Amino acid sequence: MMRTKNTQTILLILFGAMVFLKPISTNAQFFKKLKKSIEDKVVETANSKTDKFLNGENNTASTGPVVQSPPKVGTNNPADQAKPINVKNTGQNQDQEVLRFPAPSKDFRDIVIQSHKGLPRYGALHFKRNTHKLITNKAYKAILEMRFLEETLKDMDRSKLIKNQHSTGDLSKRNSEFAQNHVRILAGETLSDDKLKDYFCDSEAASPCNFYNPSGERINVSYWGGMGNNEFAQNRSYTGFVKNYFDTLKDWSKTFYADGSDVAYYVAKGMVAEKYDFKEKGYWIGNLFSIGGDFILHHSNFIPYTENEKAIRHQRKKIFLPIDAQKAKNYKLIPRSPVFVVFKVRVNPKPYNTTSVTWEYELESPIIEFYKDVALTNKMGEVDINSANLKQ
Repeated sequence: MMRTKNTQTILLILFGAMVFLKPISTNAQFFKKLKKSIEDKVVETANSKTDKFLNGENNTASTGPVVQSPPKVGTNNPADQAKPINVKNTGQNQDQEVLRFPAPSKDFRDIVIQSHKGLPRYGALHFKRNTHKLITNKAYKAILEMRFLEETLKDMDRSKLIKNQHSTGDLSKRNSEFAQNHVRILAGETLSDDKLKDYFCDSEAASPCNFYNPSGERINVSYWGGMGNNEFAQNRSYTGFVKNYFDTLKDWSKTFYADGSDVAYYVAKGMVAEKYDFKEKGYWIGNLFSIGGDFILHHSNFIPYTENEKAIRHQRKKIFLPIDAQKAKNYKLIPRSPVFVVFKVRVNPKPYNTTSVTWEYELESPIIEFYKDVALTNKMGEVDINSANLKQ
């Protein structure tokens, strides 16, 4: 009896164990299948992401630099106006700061000028060897003139080309002739190479068109449609350009000097007036507004306000630059040694007449910088013009 009861107990235990273990096995198989499904999904997703990345299809945010589209031009919203980009060229023989004004489309080339501390550099410029082709000063000046001679350009005849008539009577006709010549110059300086051929090259000419001199600068284009082409072909080129691109150029010009004035640096070539002054410890610098290049700005257009400004401008007084004797020894300056003087100025252009612009300017800052070299890399010192020592 006891053996039978024990046997029943054992059978009950075995049966219970079988019932209990069955769901565990079933659950294990379920979780095993679930795990494999998840792993397959992860691998599939990773492969998909990798393929998109390698094929350039990844549109998600990245940790690399963001390339922005060029700003719009031709709008009244200042946020849409083209902003110059300050660039430092580091190629061989091309180490200089420049400002690049992005072209409104691929049919034009960027306008590039020299800069100093992120602002336009006017006056005396510095060209290192093989850097002429980087700079488009003519284009820059021409587009500024378009900006400030807007009233004159309103008289331009868009329907036909006026050729060398030198109109003397009617002002509107004189303005039209001037405007057409100006647009030709501006087109020649700003169009891309391909578009330049479209409007200034005779496709049937015996020799190919060349628009560059040996130093890499654009040469002046004299004839619409190419030199030697008949007047009908020239007129077609002119009217075609005006129809397709004149308004684009006009809108682009409005992005320069958007407020009617702009801040820039004016570089003048002064000179050491005397030997080193050991008593005062420094040099007397003269000729601040009478020597040097005149890109955009000329010394004669400086508008002085303070007494010291007037003394330097009108009385041609010398200004004292304090320099430690040891530094002066390293500079090895003698009387008449060149010194490059940098003024931060505000330029206020205005039409002088219907065909020219006056570039008046005044000091934006009283601090004047002095450099030993035209590249403006070796700074000698600076002075405040209003508290500086002057003498005749």
